[in-house]
Amino acid sequence: MNMHATPDFPIDGRSSARSTGVQSPQDDATKIALYLAAQIQKEHLELYRQRVAGAVDPITAHVYRKIKELLWTTTRLLGLAHLHDGTQKRTPRPRHPPLPLCDRDPTHVILAATSPRLFIDVTPTFRFGGNQGIQRVVREVAKRTLRGEGSIPVVIENGTLVPYFGASRRRRSIEFRKGDKFLILDASWLVTDEYVPIIEELTEAGGQLVTLVYDLIPLTQPLSVAAPMTEQFRAWFDAIVLKSDRILCISRSVADDLVSYVLHEGVRTKPDLRVGWWRLGADFDDQAETSISADVLELTATKTPIFLSVGTLEPRKGYPIALEAFDLLWRANIIDARYVIVGRAGWQSEALQRDILNHPEYGRRLFWLNDSSDADLRHCYEHARALIFPSMIEGFGLPLVEAGRRGIPVIASDIPVFHEIGGADVRYFDLLDPIDLADEILRLSREAPTRSRSSYVTWDAAAEALLELVSTDAYQAPIGRAASARGFSAHA
Repeated sequence: MNMHATPDFPIDGRSSARSTGVQSPQDDATKIALYLAAQIQKEHLELYRQRVAGAVDPITAHVYRKIKELLWTTTRLLGLAHLHDGTQKRTPRPRHPPLPLCDRDPTHVILAATSPRLFIDVTPTFRFGGNQGIQRVVREVAKRTLRGEGSIPVVIENGTLVPYFGASRRRRSIEFRKGDKFLILDASWLVTDEYVPIIEELTEAGGQLVTLVYDLIPLTQPLSVAAPMTEQFRAWFDAIVLKSDRILCISRSVADDLVSYVLHEGVRTKPDLRVGWWRLGADFDDQAETSISADVLELTATKTPIFLSVGTLEPRKGYPIALEAFDLLWRANIIDARYVIVGRAGWQSEALQRDILNHPEYGRRLFWLNDSSDADLRHCYEHARALIFPSMIEGFGLPLVEAGRRGIPVIASDIPVFHEIGGADVRYFDLLDPIDLADEILRLSREAPTRSRSSYVTWDAAAEALLELVSTDAYQAPIGRAASARGFSAHA
């Protein structure tokens, strides 16, 4: 629920009244683009400052170049040029397998089945590991395939598709049959080229390609990601997403963005393409390690209220907005509260990192946990007064449901996907407005602490719904007239 009453006194001597104008999506998109441009300019200036501060003298730079040339020449002579110039591609060894080995290996039974089969791709997570949102989704869905029948996780190895599980190192290559479905669940844009021949084999066999889309951020807000990421994502979108028979999105907001983008760009899709959406689960950390770091235990031992933000440090997450809001409150001595950020350093965050580490309240009322475990994060949620979610662009917003699962209040940016996921359980502040955010923090701090769990979807239920949707091809409700007129429909 959002409260619009003005605080008893203005913050930092400025008016805190909300704007009464209704912002259109185009207005918000313009505001976001201008904000991102300003943040990126700030980050570029910080990188330049660091380069100047760390510049080496010409003699040292010359010696470094000569040593580098000698190293590259030597590796070429030894036949190891692929170590630095990419002339030889090798399939990386897996770092953090997404699934534990189990007693019940359904691979043989499913491969021998005469009915259509569902193959769930986990290739990037299998190879590169990681513990961010996408990798968590992959693990949670894939490991639950073992509980049902007709589906198994698969990976690409040396150009062929093989089962994730196998009795020997030489796993049997999968040959598609008519009616089979291949669900690309993972971050496949990392290795787009390797999927293309697999998809061609699937199409020739009469199978169906289903691709999960987490967001369209690199296409719709290119300023929020590195330029190479936009190029990489566009190549993936053209080669895989637009060649899909079915597209699944992690929220209706993403599905709407997808349809709008396709219609606006006039790109070609399969004539019977359908688009659906599906909701993520919220119980990622049920198997998290039980040990909690000493720093986190010390941080949460105080009686001072803790306001928490969760997410990678990057421009679209809006951390400067939250920092400014707390600055207003701290400088005015209105509240005594701690602001804790949990998230790794991401792209274009050098200036933000510097602002945090050099902040006068850092280590006293401002904290940044950049290498926390799931157990640390869970502990922070359990001891937080509220979650602050200032992000301006999201495909879903997992912290909303993670906080709701623990019953803590949420203050989030007023954007459509947060309304879709959080509904009336979330307090919203005007997009990119630190004064309005400070108002909401102040109102909440004056209320008695409450714990009221919001409804959420477990991963058991989410995985079951996903597998049912894909298996039964149940994409039914139209998104809108413009979309359905072009052959689009979506699962409600």
